[in-house]
Amino acid sequence: MTLADITLPISDAAAKQLALVFTPALAGRLAELHAQHGSTNCVPVPRVLSDGRLMLCADVLTEVMPGGLLHAMWEAADKAVLLASVDVIPWADAVAMLPPDPLQG
Repeated sequence: MTLADITLPISDAAAKQLALVFTPALAGRLAELHAQHGSTNCVPVPRVLSDGRLMLCADVLTEVMPGGLLHAMWEAADKAVLLASVDVIPWADAVAMLPPDPLQG
């Protein structure tokens, strides 16, 4: 499933069950958009997965709606690229793809 398959608005409870997974290249573009249109009150920081892709909890989608802290960034994004380029997977599956924590030995 991709972000194009998600109906917005999404509830916080539903969003917290999902992860957004994307490439480092897309992460760079999202960082540029955030620098131009984002809010310092909401700075999403993705985690790197073991396959090199990155992930965020889908609860960031609750901030893209009108009045949300990331709405201006969302409006500036190229939806044709963004919606098709972000995979949406169950949160538990994304967590299982995190690399081992070196501090956990």
